Amino acid sequence: SLGVELNADGSIIPSSILVTPSMIQVDYRLSYDQVDEMLDEGVGYTEEWQIGAMLEAATKRRAHRVAHGSTEGMVPFPIPKGVVSAEYDEEKGDYDVSLKIETTHNSGANVTLEGEGDDPYASPVSSSQLIVTEMMIMAGEAIGKWHQAQTTQEITVSDGLAQLPNELKLPYRRQPAPDFKSREAESRHMDFLYAMNKRYPHAWYARRFFNSVQVSEDAGPHFGMGLECYVQWTSPIRRLTDLQVHAALKRYLRKKRINLLIQKGIPIPADIASMDVGCDITQLREYINTASEEKDNSITSSDKVKESLKFKTVDYIDYSSGLGMIFAARPIQSSSSSYWHLEYIRRLVDESIDEVMFESVVLGCVNQERCQYAIYVYALGLEHRYVSETGKLEEGKKLWLKVSSVNPKMGLLTFSLASKSGGIHAQPTSAPAA
Repeated sequence: SLGVELNADGSIIPSSILVTPSMIQVDYRLSYDQVDEMLDEGVGYTEEWQIGAMLEAATKRRAHRVAHGSTEGMVPFPIPKGVVSAEYDEEKGDYDVSLKIETTHNSGANVTLEGEGDDPYASPVSSSQLIVTEMMIMAGEAIGKWHQAQTTQEITVSDGLAQLPNELKLPYRRQPAPDFKSREAESRHMDFLYAMNKRYPHAWYARRFFNSVQVSEDAGPHFGMGLECYVQWTSPIRRLTDLQVHAALKRYLRKKRINLLIQKGIPIPADIASMDVGCDITQLREYINTASEEKDNSITSSDKVKESLKFKTVDYIDYSSGLGMIFAARPIQSSSSSYWHLEYIRRLVDESIDEVMFESVVLGCVNQERCQYAIYVYALGLEHRYVSETGKLEEGKKLWLKVSSVNPKMGLLTFSLASKSGGIHAQPTSAPAA
């Protein structure tokens, strides 16, 4: 577990960071919706005051990161994304497919807009999502700051007492800041889109400035997060590298504890295995037992003891292999999500006797020669490509498009202009400014 204290501006007090093994007793579980309801009704500030306190801390953290240049400040209105769920129904003998449109990582201005700027399809801003997002990011920064304050223990033998070598390496995620100076014209156009209230086109255009994230054992700033350092480690159940970081932390803390026991003349607990510390401790046990039995810690010189002790690495933690597996899995995950998104659309088309059409907005031009544009379809939470049938299109222009063809297995989806702005997906509520 990790604990920190925050300054009034939301920054972390480095001396307050605590990292310790722990056992968590769960009294009861709460869903995101339940926490939002508790906060709306005031329960999260009275009986369950801890929730309200975490929301206050999360709000400070978001403001702190935005003040340091995070993307939430640069892109206050991110493009929502449709998340498709598919569950098998045994009675039907088929999958039930549902769609929910979420604002990515609850990012941006963290405000639910009403009126002209409201997106009638995207889920409203969630305070519970803000809490989880900011606490996870804070933990990533805190573990990096804590790590930089730790010392490396070499193999030493002092007064006959051997010490386990102990060095902690973590995979820092770093992202260089955008180079706006060399891309002045593009930067001005991005500012123009924001000034013209073209929110989704602005968010889409801003992506071209973001540099790719680099993973290194050397600490460095992460522009997108607005942090001096960041280590991703809060989701060990679903991300392999996060699990590896947890394993590395546990080994580091165990080794520190073992070295402390040795200094106090206490034997290494029998239930501690070599894999628990990442190196073979068989020789160390024998050395300690021999020294204890003979009651003479000076039977050999420290240099000879140091030379004789060999700590063979056991189950080496290789972050690059973990990252490699994640990178290999991403295309599969993306392909699966795309398939079910298209299957959701296919079913809408097959089940409707009317023309299936959707309101969309032009995000920007992808290929001028082909008149190909990036579009966002509101009701589907979908970014797609569309070849204009009427020539040049302006960013932020609204279009009613119908599904010309869809083939989930082939990964194909094409749109064309609808005959009118109607059909089963015509909405009386206007879509947002963009």
